[in-house]
Formats: sequence, C-alpha cells, structure tokens
Amino acid sequence: MAGRLSFTVGFLIVASPNSSYYEDWASQKTFQIGDSFVFNWTTGTHTATEVSTREEYDNCTKMGIILVDAGVTVTFNANGTHYFLCSEGTHCEQGQKMVIKIGDGIAPSFAAPSLAAAAALSALFFSTVAIFFLN
Repeated sequence: MAGRLSFTVGFLIVASPNSSYYEDWASQKTFQIGDSFVFNWTTGTHTATEVSTREEYDNCTKMGIILVDAGVTVTFNANGTHYFLCSEGTHCEQGQKMVIKIGDGIAPSFAAPSLAAAAALSALFFSTVAIFFLN
C-alpha cells in the first residue's frame, strides 16, 4: 500500500504552543504501512532527527539519522515506533519532537526458531545424511 497517506509536519521557528504539541498531534492519528511524512519548515534552521529509543527521545539526544533539508519525505514500510526530534539548539526541549507509531507500533521480529522446530530440522538433516550414506 505504498503512498497510502502523506502527512506534512512543519517545525516552527518559534516555540510550539506547549511542549507536547507535536507529540499530542501524532498520538491522535493512526498511521499505517505505506504512509509517508514530509518534514517541512519555511523559516529558521531545523532538522528532523530520528533517534533509536524512547530514552534518547525523552532526553533530546541529538545523535541519530538527521534529515537536514526541508521537504524530505520519509515513507514507512513496516510496523514500528519512530522517534523524531529537532536537533537544533533547544528546539527539542521546547517541544519540537514527535513519536510516530506505524500500525501497532511494534517492529516485526525475526525470532530464532523454537527448540521444537530446530529439533525437527536436525532430525530431518540427519535422516537425509543417513539415507545418503546407506545408499
């Protein structure tokens, strides 16, 4: 469903009306795989910096994937939770940050096979080897 919906997020040069303005906005929306965001601003210097964890987000850690140019489009191709903040000056501390949850917000996991599955694969492998050598 690529390109399902597109949202434009504009960080402002002045402080947002309150420190949770962008986070409140995003928490009231439902985002799905294929949705895209355009991080845009018309005045001032801003970034859309994606950090890895809630802790980095809460602490306004300014290291991560930085989108410096306005108008950058980010398309989300899997469920998960993404943390964006402005890494310029004290913009993040003033509330220029948001959490975007795609789908249920839980990233797909690539778990190791269960012990039962591993045992079944091992038995199949050794049976195949035994048959090969017996023939």
